[in-house]
Amino acid sequence: MTKFQAQGLPLLNGPRVTGDGYYEAVVQDPEQNLIELTV
Repeated sequence: MTKFQAQGLPLLNGPRVTGDGYYEAVVQDPEQNLIELTV
């Protein structure tokens, strides 16, 4: 997540562990699109 923040992409949510054990975070790209990352 620090790489996204270093490029100026805001971290809107997370990273967090979901109820079923996945890691999830939401960042916003320069065009205001929300990108949900789940691992």
